[in-house]
Amino acid sequence: MTGSTKLNRTQAPTFWGVPRKSNHLAPNTSSGSHPKALSIPLIVLIRDVLKLAKTAKEVRTAIIYGGVIVDGVARRTPNFPVGLMDVLEMRSLGKIFRLVPTKTRTLYPIEVAEGEKNLKLCAIKNKVSVRKNMVQYGTHDGRSLLTGPEVNMRVSDSALIEVPSQKIAKHIAMKKGSVVIVTGGERQGEVGTLNAIKLGTVTRPRMANVEINGNSIEIPAELVMVVGDGKPVVTVSVS
Repeated sequence: MTGSTKLNRTQAPTFWGVPRKSNHLAPNTSSGSHPKALSIPLIVLIRDVLKLAKTAKEVRTAIIYGGVIVDGVARRTPNFPVGLMDVLEMRSLGKIFRLVPTKTRTLYPIEVAEGEKNLKLCAIKNKVSVRKNMVQYGTHDGRSLLTGPEVNMRVSDSALIEVPSQKIAKHIAMKKGSVVIVTGGERQGEVGTLNAIKLGTVTRPRMANVEINGNSIEIPAELVMVVGDGKPVVTVSVS
């Protein structure tokens, strides 16, 4: 882990939900698969967002004894960064959450069913041929998925994987008719249907034309994540 484990509360992202007028310092995220601006330290998520504990000591105890599972792995670092589509399981409480964007927060934990605790959506960010007939896919949460020629995903597609094994359960293509969620900007957290992807220019980024609640809206393609074909493959929004 690098960097300080604390930061000034005024520097903490607003979606962390830490009180600004209490203690001067707040926990900082450790280095990990998600950047600070797009993640929440485990201790903050459990105490300040979910309010499942009153003190940092309570959270640390649960973490140290392996009671906090992220994407199928017990995490024992209180400052571990939890980000988009990560699945959090609180074993002692029997509760499971997925972090998704909402209209008011960049990331927010929504409770999901037991059957979803080992399923995670990953956006494909890069694709590289590594050796004969093998391809390595890089995902939004820093994973590397190594596959054979039977899997043919493109950058911007999504993979539904089983955690912690990383077995690909489903390939979800970014195409017309796909269901997408907006991960940032004014429309963050909204779910709609993709109409088209418009190529970018020197002065304009790639844009996604998405139908949301009967309205056709253009959104930067980098702020759109495909989550299903017809309907989301897992729970991604508050019902």
